Amino acid sequence: MTEPHGIREPVVEELPRQLYVEVTNRCNSLCQACVRTFRKLEPLRDIRLDEFRALVDQFPVLERVVLHGIGEPLLNADLPAMIRYLKGTHPQASVLFNSNAVLLDENWQQALIEVGLDEYRISIDAANAADYAAIRGVDAFETVVANVREMAQRVQQAGHPRLSFWLTAMRENLDQLPDLVDLAAGLGVREVYVQRLVLTRQGMATREHSLYRQLHARQEAALTEAARRAAAHKLAFRASGLSSPHESLGPVAGGVRADGDMPWSACYRMWRLTYVTANGNVLPCCISPFAAQDYQALILGNVFETPFEEIWNGERYVARRKALYTRHPLHPCESCGTCWSL
Repeated sequence: MTEPHGIREPVVEELPRQLYVEVTNRCNSLCQACVRTFRKLEPLRDIRLDEFRALVDQFPVLERVVLHGIGEPLLNADLPAMIRYLKGTHPQASVLFNSNAVLLDENWQQALIEVGLDEYRISIDAANAADYAAIRGVDAFETVVANVREMAQRVQQAGHPRLSFWLTAMRENLDQLPDLVDLAAGLGVREVYVQRLVLTRQGMATREHSLYRQLHARQEAALTEAARRAAAHKLAFRASGLSSPHESLGPVAGGVRADGDMPWSACYRMWRLTYVTANGNVLPCCISPFAAQDYQALILGNVFETPFEEIWNGERYVARRKALYTRHPLHPCESCGTCWSL
């Protein structure tokens, strides 16, 4: 897709090449930083394989497909068949998803490798069992560690998928980042990512737990030490988006335009990607369901009722794109670039 210059047109001729599909909105964790733990956004549901195929078939070209949303993807038993279908119809597409790895037993490990999954991201948020249970709401740390160790051994033989650890940075857990790097290295996970907390005003997703632009000497030291250990282990140490962990959490956030004026207008998501929930609702991006106070206002259409191409340039999508170039973008876009990475 051609890189847009200046103000992008609100009507987009080409369909997105990046697709996010929430294959299920069920979950087996109760993460204290996740909106799902505290609010029911949609009826619980798994996407069926026939629905998934019909959705994928509407996109002429897909370069990246992300099979997660608010839920644990391994709870959908059709997931391997979905990946196999994607690899058959869009062989050039990179397929990945985030998972808590609680269910990642031998059968799942083998299935994901056999169907050619490109990337498996483990959301872990802690480097010890007690803090894991406090943050993620389930006592599963040892299970996750054992599962990941076995998966990494299989990956070493198969050559795929890429494995990575993901930590949502909070006051409660950033000190553990160096130990998490060591844990990753010991298990055979070659990448560690830090992502910024998205504020929902519930549980731990509040300003009291956030570190964004509030790093103190102790947290600065933890980031520096984690980077040092990652380099020693020859691991990748990154942040979500296009920034380093320090840039993402520090005083100058990655992705914010240099003039600091209307940073949300630098967002490209509504021109390049789309997000479909387990109930078929189309949302602006994967961050929006976490950040929105008025969830219904996010919905741009439903792919089970309307062809995606009609939704893509429908009235709601066009209005939301236009609003990004004003000082009053539609909620929650007004926080993009100021509360999280673009």
